[in-house]
Parts: sequence; structure tokens; C-alpha cells
Amino acid sequence: MKNTESKIGLPELWKVLEKKFCVDLKNDFSNKDVQGWLNHFAPQRKINIYQHGKDVTGKERKGKTIKIFTGNVFASIVNGRIPAKFMAKVIFKRLSKQDYSHSKIELLGIQKSIDDEHQSKVHIKFERFNKSGKMYESAIGLYALEEIKKVWYINEMSIYDNNDDLASSSDLNEMWHPNN
Repeated sequence: MKNTESKIGLPELWKVLEKKFCVDLKNDFSNKDVQGWLNHFAPQRKINIYQHGKDVTGKERKGKTIKIFTGNVFASIVNGRIPAKFMAKVIFKRLSKQDYSHSKIELLGIQKSIDDEHQSKVHIKFERFNKSGKMYESAIGLYALEEIKKVWYINEMSIYDNNDDLASSSDLNEMWHPNN
């Protein structure tokens, strides 16, 4: 049963998260702006990126978990994690080799936490395009967010090759969309 209390403020939250993902994050990622993209992640945090299906290299592997830290290099080492800045540089270098041009992001649903008003999730679809305008990669994401000082930051990501894989691992019925 859905908690109707959790729907209070969802239209406003939708507007904020739609701008964050479909405009700001999309632009920072498309421009391969390392610092701009990293500014969307919770600062000084351990962040897990779960890849279900193809990994970021585009190779047909089972997927993996990437453990990053958004603080400085020393803190990353102390926490036994990859520095987020290093991970971002590697991703953008791989994208350049793929003739990457830009991305499109569509917000498919949001969910506020019932237990903590400063936690939410977003369900997105992203597509990557090469310089000739051809879409060459598409995936679905489920991102966990944390609100810190009235700004929403990513604190966990799960990436799936398609919506069926995501649907089998989480309850998408709990997601809210303004047209539903």
C-alpha cells in the first residue's frame, strides 16, 4: 500500500529533480565537465555505483560495483575507495574514444522516502549519442539522493541495461510521475 503522506510536495520535488537530471547533470556529463559532474554527488561520501549488465567499458560483462569516495585522494585511500575525480576522468576518456557527443536524460519517476524527508530516489533513462548524432547506448538508472542544505545530491547509483532488469530488482510501482 502506498503512503499518501509521501506524495506531499512531489510536484515541487519533480521540478527540482527534473532540472537537476535533465538539464544540469545532462549538460555537465555531455560537456565531460569532471568537476561539474562530480558536484552532483554528495560531498565527502562513500558512493556505490552498481552496474547490472554491461559495464562502463561497453563490454559484455556481468556488471560490477564501483566504490568511489567524493573527498580528496588521501581520504579515498583511507576509505579504501577510488577517488571520484579519477573515476570521472576515466569515464570521460572512454567516452571520447567512443566518439561520444552528448547524452539525453528522461526522468521517469521519483519517490520520496517515507522514513526520511531528506532521502529520495529517481528513475531515469539515459541515451548516449556519437558525433554523427546516432544513439549508441541506452540504459536505465535508479539513483538514491540525499538532501543537504536544500540541495539534492546523488549518494548511490544502480545502472541497468533495460527497464525489465530494473523492474525485477525493485518496485517501480512506488515511483511517482506527474502524468500518473
